[in-house]
Amino acid sequence: MRSSFTFLLTISILYGCSSSKTAISDSHAIHSLVASKQIEFTATSANPTVTQSLNAVANSGLIPPGSTISRIDLMGNGNYLKIFGDSVSANLPYYGERQFGGGYGSATGIEFNGLPDNYTQEFNSDKQKYTISFQVTDTSDRYTIYIDIYPSKSSVVSVNMANRNAIQYNGNINAIKENE
Repeated sequence: MRSSFTFLLTISILYGCSSSKTAISDSHAIHSLVASKQIEFTATSANPTVTQSLNAVANSGLIPPGSTISRIDLMGNGNYLKIFGDSVSANLPYYGERQFGGGYGSATGIEFNGLPDNYTQEFNSDKQKYTISFQVTDTSDRYTIYIDIYPSKSSVVSVNMANRNAIQYNGNINAIKENE
């Protein structure tokens, strides 16, 4: 009797502690937003790759107030990454190290406007998120972009570059308005 009680107690504890994952429905607004390819990402913070050189910049007091070297606040900063139809454009600030010398007039931030290569988007039902990836080449760099989009419209954008250290942005997505 005691062993069956212990068994039932153990099963009920394990069942009660299991995580409950709520799947979003097929009619959730995030599906139509991603399918429309009319998305604007606005970053609220940047997470640069922390290096010794970037640490020296932080120690000199050159990072914005309210920020740390591993998380830089971008609220109020006019930044974006847009996907509109078959085109993409971005104007995101960059914090990090350049691996190779840049020429005069080269972009200081992550700036591009054009057609992406290898564009993919897929929904991961286990993690309940969309992942969009593509590559863009401009005159100053080659960018590989990964965008994770969650049902709450929060998003994480990771940017890998040929000539600079990688950087990640946290923010939100919205639909691009018709008049933009």
